[in-house]
Amino acid sequence: MADVTRLVVRDTPIDLLRDGRGAPLLYLHGAGAGGRWLTFQARLAERFDVLAPSHPGHGGSPAAEWIEHISDLAFHYLDLLDTLGLDRVHLLGASFGGWIAAELATMASHRLDSLVLIDPVGIKVEGWIYPFLFGVDPLQLVATIFHNPMAALALAPPDTSIDTLAMLYRQSTALARVEWNPYLYNPLLRRRLARITTPTLLCWGAHDRLAPLACAEAWRKEIPGAALRVFEESGHVPHLEEPEALAAAVIEFCAPRGRPR
Repeated sequence: MADVTRLVVRDTPIDLLRDGRGAPLLYLHGAGAGGRWLTFQARLAERFDVLAPSHPGHGGSPAAEWIEHISDLAFHYLDLLDTLGLDRVHLLGASFGGWIAAELATMASHRLDSLVLIDPVGIKVEGWIYPFLFGVDPLQLVATIFHNPMAALALAPPDTSIDTLAMLYRQSTALARVEWNPYLYNPLLRRRLARITTPTLLCWGAHDRLAPLACAEAWRKEIPGAALRVFEESGHVPHLEEPEALAAAVIEFCAPRGRPR
């Protein structure tokens, strides 16, 4: 299990999970996954020094009132790299975390050895409207996100205590601040994706109902040279539904791209 460290990044406290050895890999989690060390991350830690912070307001990280836009989170993670003294990293983001990772890559591709985006949201795709997930019942939420419903157990709340309920409310509030209006996309991001010069791998679940394969093709079209891998037994979260296969794909893509340190 990874060690938990409390860091302060430009006056913003966050929790950081870290384990492994090798080139540094910054992993940005999706909604509901803050503070989790999953099988997927453990496999990556066999080849990389995996850093998995909880976004402000998620997991054990306190809320940060200054974060009002998705770009604020991207700048926050550039500040985290500076705080840790990391000049370059592999960057991997899943879903909401993939959106943050893409925003960061448009700002600072020179800080990245590689970029992996797992079913990211964040751009508007013609002919598609993201399903509204705030306030839906748990069964509908699981049906939208997962192809294999049993994989949802990895993100189940640990209990129904007051502290857990308060944490869930804090996470929902933090998400809503940056993805509510417009819902799940930044109207400026799609045009900016052409600025990404980092080798990029898109990983996508074949049965994604939140951001289907038409979205994957839009991302591939906009990011120069991006490769796409489709995972046939997954929905929106292949890192939870096919963790071994996805970790192998990430290692294959990223491992040869690290620079000597």
